[in-house]
Amino acid sequence: MEPQLIPLNDAERARAVRRVLVVTLVLNVAVAVAKIVYGYMASALSIRADGFHSLTDASNNVVGIVSVAWAARPADKGHPYGHQKIELIAAGFVGALLLFVAYDVVHGAIDRLIKGVSHAPTIDIVSFLVLGVTLLVNVGVASYEAKRGKQLGSAFLTSDATHTKSDIAVTLGVIVSVAFVRAGFAWVDILAALFVAGFIAWAGLAILKQNWAYLADAAQLDHEGVEAAVLAVPGVASAHRIRTRGVPGSVYVDLHIQIAPHLNVVEAHEVTHWVIDAIKERFAGVRDVLVHTEPAASDQAFVTLPPRMRMNRGGD
Repeated sequence: MEPQLIPLNDAERARAVRRVLVVTLVLNVAVAVAKIVYGYMASALSIRADGFHSLTDASNNVVGIVSVAWAARPADKGHPYGHQKIELIAAGFVGALLLFVAYDVVHGAIDRLIKGVSHAPTIDIVSFLVLGVTLLVNVGVASYEAKRGKQLGSAFLTSDATHTKSDIAVTLGVIVSVAFVRAGFAWVDILAALFVAGFIAWAGLAILKQNWAYLADAAQLDHEGVEAAVLAVPGVASAHRIRTRGVPGSVYVDLHIQIAPHLNVVEAHEVTHWVIDAIKERFAGVRDVLVHTEPAASDQAFVTLPPRMRMNRGGD
């Protein structure tokens, strides 16, 4: 079952996200240290590269803890829509950092190709044990972050989960490569390092693409779904100019509606609020709805109104 967004205020959401990041920070540091230390000891370029890939997870967690606290600050005069996009900037930093790590891994692999292997990788049963245990940790971390990211509407947690999922694929590839190295094919270690770099770069680009869409105010809700919710509201004849933007857990909606033309100002105001409530009930994470209300044409059909709004007005 798809995780459902948990309704929380900004302060509660920030605390929940920070708890997730602290837990994953501890696990990511343990995974990275294990891979890097053993990679150096065994002269295994692919294991060492995988360790540095994992180390970026830990640095991302630190960035996330700081940025989430900043993003949770309430709206003020200078930032009337709040500070949520700071979390997106931090998530973009994660993507950019991955591209840098990919470059560093490729540089190391090319350098070894040119200069040759001074120390052949030492692959034994410990190699498989280190990679196997860290793989299980990464699977748990990725699942936990992805689930909590959706529940908390956190772009940063979702991006970081994507990063950790790339760790899983990379580690699987490294396990295959060390098996070949153990069988006497030392050159496979270099090939695996390039494979790792490709996955790192792919994950970085995916994160940048996702968060660029948020920063560029890409539509966040299904247009037809919003229209259907609005057209089911009593008194509404049509909905148009529907626009949505924001991030998961903090979506802003604005639209125009046409309503029964005989309604007075008080009644029109009530129908407008029904529309706002209908959208918030239909879509979790909607923070604000701005509605421009217009009278429908006299011959335009609209959803049946309550009797108190039909009384002495010629029906509907």
